[in-house]
Formats: sequence, structure tokens, C-alpha cells
Amino acid sequence: MRITLGWARCAADVADVLRRGAWYPVIEESPDGHLVVEVRNQRVRLRRGDVEIRTEVPDHWSVVVRTAVLRPTPGGKGMEVVGTYAVCPLCHYRQDFAGKPARLRCVRCGATSPVDWTETC
Repeated sequence: MRITLGWARCAADVADVLRRGAWYPVIEESPDGHLVVEVRNQRVRLRRGDVEIRTEVPDHWSVVVRTAVLRPTPGGKGMEVVGTYAVCPLCHYRQDFAGKPARLRCVRCGATSPVDWTETC
């Protein structure tokens, strides 16, 4: 059984390796300013400054706002574009939503969790 030292997600301006809005378990920290997170059963070494860190297990959906740098996803109705999506705290599935829901049910894993509207990624 692996010991989790915390949870990390990519900082707002860093979205190369980690899925924006998703929290990953921190499994190792080094004195040189790096940490190792587990991403899809793989160990990924990152600079500590490139991630946000928390100690408690994530239990809220993260809301991600797409920027002009990233490709938007067509909304399915002509030229409409989806500008935000939510990330499931359990399985990291990206899910579209309407309005400003207090809770979402994941269409992939079935978990229902509150939505974190205090900050966006």
C-alpha cells in the first residue's frame, strides 16, 4: 500500500503533464524542490512551483475555464463553444455542465459530489 503525502494539481499556467483541475496523489517529495505524483499508475516528477498542493483528499468537482491557448470543445449546436467544464474528484473525467450547479453526478464513475465554485483552474 502506497502512502500519500498530499494531493497536487497543476498551477493555472502549467498544463503539460497533468489534466487541468484534476488532483493527483503526491507519493514522494525531494529536498531539491521536486515532488513525484502518480498519474495513471505512472510516476511523474514535477517542480513544486508548478503545482498547487493540499493535504486533504479532494471531494469537490474542480471547475476549469478554457483559455484561448487551449482548444475549445464544440458544444454540439453549430458554432457554439463550451468555455468551461468540471473535473470529477474521483476519476478525473471532464464533464460539461449547464448553469451553476451545487452538485454534479459523474457520467463515468457515477459519484455525486459538490462543485468547488471558490476558484477556477
